[in-house]
Amino acid sequence: MNSKKFSGLIWLVGHWEGILGDGIYHEEWKITANNEMKGRAYLTNEGKINNNEILKLHEDSSGIHYTADVSHNSEPVSFLLTYADDKTFIFENPEHDFPTKITYVNNDNKSLTATVEAEIENRLKKFEYFLIKIL
Repeated sequence: MNSKKFSGLIWLVGHWEGILGDGIYHEEWKITANNEMKGRAYLTNEGKINNNEILKLHEDSSGIHYTADVSHNSEPVSFLLTYADDKTFIFENPEHDFPTKITYVNNDNKSLTATVEAEIENRLKKFEYFLIKIL
């Protein structure tokens, strides 16, 4: 059975998109089990799909995890939920090179801001994605 904290992530379900450089960044999320959501993130540019990522939010006895399976990593990378309230959730993995922190903020149930960041050589490297819910 999923926890109240996991239920607080359900607002992410749907199809989100926003401008990224000269392409459109997409995130699609759906509920796949009582304690699991699966997602996909990708960039479209001139009709082609690039940077396809397979994503999963899931809860187990150790907590709630955000797992990303991306082509440049040999294995999926998992991040542990370290903060959650009604509008924001933060996942962290200090052992990963980049990012070490992933933040989602529900701006108004129709848009979100996703941030990936890490401190590298004493400098903050950070990317923000502003996405609109389209479905």
